[in-house]
Amino acid sequence: MRYFVNRLPVLGLLLLAACSTTHRTATPARDNTPPTASSYHMPDLQGVDGVKPVFEPQSRIGNVDYQVFGQNYKVWNNLDNYVEEGTASWYGPGFHGMYTSNGEVYDQESISAAHKHLPLPSYLKVTNLDNGKAVVVRVNDRGPFHGDRILDLSHGAAKHLGMVGPGTAHVRVELIKVPRPANADEIIARYEARTIQLMASNSVDKVNEAANALRRQYGSAVRIVSADAFYRLQVGPFNKDEAEQTLRQLRQSGYREAFFVR
Repeated sequence: MRYFVNRLPVLGLLLLAACSTTHRTATPARDNTPPTASSYHMPDLQGVDGVKPVFEPQSRIGNVDYQVFGQNYKVWNNLDNYVEEGTASWYGPGFHGMYTSNGEVYDQESISAAHKHLPLPSYLKVTNLDNGKAVVVRVNDRGPFHGDRILDLSHGAAKHLGMVGPGTAHVRVELIKVPRPANADEIIARYEARTIQLMASNSVDKVNEAANALRRQYGSAVRIVSADAFYRLQVGPFNKDEAEQTLRQLRQSGYREAFFVR
């Protein structure tokens, strides 16, 4: 699934099987522009359960405009504010363990959500206007694509909002903007660092031989990872530009199946 996620414009968001079972029929997209909102005010989070918002770089995948069943959807990058009221639903067992739109593994008991337009990841305060319960969620998926619903919640988030039984609720969603920390560049650089896997074998001698040859060029960046009776030869991490160049060089030198593992 992650392979397809990274190619949203080309493959029409095939990954969106990771959204609710009730969302397989697309309805015409409404205006792709975000609702008009006044100047930003941080939502009141005192006493609100859920995830703790932290500064994160945008996900490598899932943050480009896309198409689902013939309908075009825009990603709202550089969003100043976002507050909206509407219907939320939840999705769970049928997609537990599948990949989300940003390439993470969906955990139905996590406190997460799917949204058609917000950058991935984003953080929202979600309030159930039917009972006053609220929760902070992390948006890491796309959807819902059913009716006029504005948000699709994980089972875990739905439990916090008391909406598992009804299936839907009238909610208010408010964007939580996380301040950029002083070490933001360092965080982004760590996130963008890539590691390349060159081969995997159940023969440690074979992998060691290849590793020794590579160490003459890449030194301590070469490592062998052992798991499940297999030995994986990896090199890295490299920064974004170095990683692309190194992957090309390795494929040209004979490691044609080399790929990024993260």
